[in-house]
Amino acid sequence: MSSALARPGADPDIHAISTASSPDFQPLAGVRVIDFTRVLAGPYATMTLAELGADVIKVEMPEVGDETRAWGPPFIDHSSAYFHAVNRGKRSIEVDLSVEEGRRTVDRLLASADVVVENFRPGVPERLGLDAEQVMARHPQLIYASITGFGRSGPMASDAGTEVIVEAESGLMSVTGEPGAAPVRFGVAMVDIATGLTMINGILAALVERGRTHRGRRIDVSLYATALSSLGTVITASSAGGGPPRSWGSAHPSIVPYRAFAAADGYVVLGATNDAMFRRLVVALDLAEELGGPEWATNAGRVEGRDELEEIVQGAVAPVSVDQVVARLRAQRVLVAPVLRPDEAAASEQARALGLLVEEDGVLMTRGPLAAGQGVSMSAAPALGQHTQEILAELSASDTEGREATS
Repeated sequence: MSSALARPGADPDIHAISTASSPDFQPLAGVRVIDFTRVLAGPYATMTLAELGADVIKVEMPEVGDETRAWGPPFIDHSSAYFHAVNRGKRSIEVDLSVEEGRRTVDRLLASADVVVENFRPGVPERLGLDAEQVMARHPQLIYASITGFGRSGPMASDAGTEVIVEAESGLMSVTGEPGAAPVRFGVAMVDIATGLTMINGILAALVERGRTHRGRRIDVSLYATALSSLGTVITASSAGGGPPRSWGSAHPSIVPYRAFAAADGYVVLGATNDAMFRRLVVALDLAEELGGPEWATNAGRVEGRDELEEIVQGAVAPVSVDQVVARLRAQRVLVAPVLRPDEAAASEQARALGLLVEEDGVLMTRGPLAAGQGVSMSAAPALGQHTQEILAELSASDTEGREATS
C-alpha cells in the first residue's frame, strides 16, 4: 500500500479485501470506504472507488436498503437493474442506525476505515451522530465526503436537490432540447454522474494529502455546484455580450455546421470546426456551387448565415443513407458520426476493443473508463445485507487483535 495513501498506524493487509479488482490494477487496494449513499451520484462514486481496488462497505437499513433496489422492472436477482448498474464490487451490511447497537457497529466500521461517503438528507447525520464534526472528532484520520443537492450554506441548503430539480434551478434544462420547444432533462442523470466524478477527485486528492499531514479532511460536493460550474462557457459567453443563453438542440452556438441532420435512413452528426475542414465538407457533399462562395469561407460568416447554410446541408444529406454520408465525410477527414442507440453503441467494435462492457448472466454492465482494458473484474451488486456476518466477524477479529497488541 502506498505510503501516500496509508492510514496512520494501519496494517495494509487487514483491509486489503479483493472485492473489486484484478491483481494488475488495484491502486486503492487497502483503502476502506464506508458507503452511506443511495440512488446515483454517491453509489456511482463509491463503485468507481471499488473498481480501483478499494474495499467498499455499503451500509443499508434492514429490509429497505437503498431505495433504488425497487426501481424496476427490470430486476436482476430481486434488485433493480438500475441498482446493479452502480453498486457492483461492494459489500452490503444491514445496520439499524435508529438504535444504539447499530450506531456502535457503525462507529467500529468508521474506526477501520479511510473514507466515509454520505448523501443523507439535511439534518439526518446530526440526529444519528454521523455528522462530519462528531465523526472526525472520534476518527481524525477519516476523509469525510458529503454529497448534497444545493450545498451546506445559502438559502437553498435545506432544499431537496434531485437531478431534475437541479437541472432546472441551475439553468441546464433551459439550454437542453430543441429551440422553441419545451425544456427537457438529460437522457441520463449526467449531473449525478459528474458530481460522483467530482467527489472521486476530491477523495483521491485528500488521500494524497493525508499521506503528508496524517489527518483526514471534509469534502463537500453538491449537484447544484456541479451543474452550474458545467455551464461555464455558456455563462461567460452570455456575460461577454453573447445574448441570453438558449437551447440549440444538437447544434452549437458558435460553430456552423455542427449538428445532427436527417439522412434517408436515420440521423448523422457532422461538423466543420475550422475553415479548411469546411472546404473539405463542401467537396464531400458536392456543394461547391451552393457553398463555395466567399460569404461561407469563415466560421463567422457561416454562423451569420446559419439557417441558409444548414438548409443547404440538410438538402444534400436527406436523400443519402447514413452509411454513405459517413463514408464520404470520413474520406475527406470531416467530423461525422451516425446517431446510434445505446444498445447499438454497446455492441460496437470500439466498445469491445476498449473493454467497456462485461456480460454477467446475459446482462451487459459497463466498466468505468479507468478500469476498462485493465483486466478488472468486479463482483455483482450485493444482496441486501449479504456480507453482514462476514463484516461483523472481521470487526471482531480486528478488535481482538487490537486488544492483544495493547496488552
